[in-house]
Amino acid sequence: MKQSPYRREKKSLNAEMNVVPYIDVMLVLLVIFMVTAPMLITGVDVDLPKEQTNTMSQSQLPVIVSLTSNGEIFISYENNIDMPISEPELIDTLSNLQSQNNNTASQPVQVMINADQNNQYGAIMTLMANLQQAGIEKVGLLTGTPLPAASLQ
Repeated sequence: MKQSPYRREKKSLNAEMNVVPYIDVMLVLLVIFMVTAPMLITGVDVDLPKEQTNTMSQSQLPVIVSLTSNGEIFISYENNIDMPISEPELIDTLSNLQSQNNNTASQPVQVMINADQNNQYGAIMTLMANLQQAGIEKVGLLTGTPLPAASLQ
């Protein structure tokens, strides 16, 4: 007798787990996280002047350059305290201090920026570019003491 063409053949059961759908789901999740991760970093409101920082130890006092919210620049070093100064004069003064320090073979001049927290980012970056132009290698930002957590509410 001839076998019917419509007859089913019995196949053995496949006991292995099919992992292809799980791999597909994992790849989709990976793509989602890769797309959303950069969005989580941007747009964060940062208020740096109220964070506690470590003090830097140095044998000589740092030069303090103050930048007010209206763009005025003041410099404090050695016996000169809060002298108003223009950008070109600031570069010349810091270059002279740096060259004096290089002649005495002591540590490089450290400059601390004391900027108002309401300053524009561009004004502070311009000041830092001027410091770099003067040959200053060590620059720090001064901060105020943080407010207690109870007073923030």
